[in-house]
Amino acid sequence: MKQFLSNRRRDSHMNWFESASDWEQELERCGATSWRVSSVNDRFEMSTSLSRFIVVPQKVLDTELKKSFAHFNEGRIPRWCWKHPRGSDLLRMSSFQNNIYHEKDDIRNLEMILFGCQSSLCVVVELGDELPSPADIQLAHSRLRALCLGDISTSVSAPDDKWLSTLESTHWLDYIRSCLRKASEVSCLLRSGHLTVALQATLGLTLK
Repeated sequence: MKQFLSNRRRDSHMNWFESASDWEQELERCGATSWRVSSVNDRFEMSTSLSRFIVVPQKVLDTELKKSFAHFNEGRIPRWCWKHPRGSDLLRMSSFQNNIYHEKDDIRNLEMILFGCQSSLCVVVELGDELPSPADIQLAHSRLRALCLGDISTSVSAPDDKWLSTLESTHWLDYIRSCLRKASEVSCLLRSGHLTVALQATLGLTLK
């Protein structure tokens, strides 16, 4: 009998990142001492698509942080998610709002958030132009599943001599190749050490 994910007992040793203490534990694990957990979005007033708690630089106050949400699509400001052992920080963010006027103080706040605790360099990696959307990946996976498992409900079948070409037409391999290529690119940036790498996603690619 299949057991749904929602009915499974949670692993007590896994960090679910649902509370401030979960994020504080992750900061301690990564040695990210220059970052802090902010509850500025506790009631989802700043962004309905972000979690209640986000990790931001220690030097950025919540009052300054609140001014930054309007400058990003869906209010998805840059927030920390991981620190490389060599010192680089990985952030996630959405694209900028083009119709918002940036005051001088706003630009200063954005720079403080983007550069984080790195004073030398920040690299923004755009994901929208090179990576498939979650909907594209889901469709490709459905086609792959139907092809490999012989899903009767979809009546998908392919002769042996056309199986590889049918596999190629699902686009699954193309999407995996694109994701691995981008992951390798970001990994190389992080390994260089002591810089901030911000993953910038379009609305169709935003993930919490």
